[in-house]
Amino acid sequence: MSAEIPASVNDLLLERPLVCALSTINPDGQPHTVPVWFDYDGTNIRVNSPDSARKARNMELGTKVTILVIDPTNDYHWVEIMGQVTEVHPEADGGRDHINTLSLKYRGDPAYKSFGGRVESRVMYVIEPQKVHAV
Repeated sequence: MSAEIPASVNDLLLERPLVCALSTINPDGQPHTVPVWFDYDGTNIRVNSPDSARKARNMELGTKVTILVIDPTNDYHWVEIMGQVTEVHPEADGGRDHINTLSLKYRGDPAYKSFGGRVESRVMYVIEPQKVHAV
């Protein structure tokens, strides 16, 4: 069952291009946390990754993940969203379109260009919130 994200953190999720910390679990059980671009559709969090990245290899349908967004101007305003991957969209099924949307949000350029100019196959992950802690 999906948990509701309170409107009190909409500024963190909708109004500013903040980066979240995404935590997944490596095959050996070690947590893996990386900064990622994200968006929020009003219900779910969506992140994007090259299909070859460690975070992508750690996520599949049903995988539990956590994201954390902290207000860079107020450490006492943050949201932690623990959830489950409910959809995986490869490059041809929205993955490329999604990274281009994120590129517009974060860089102001609707054509995503990877760091170092590498060509990457992109995947979008939809995360359904299951537990939310927000202040």
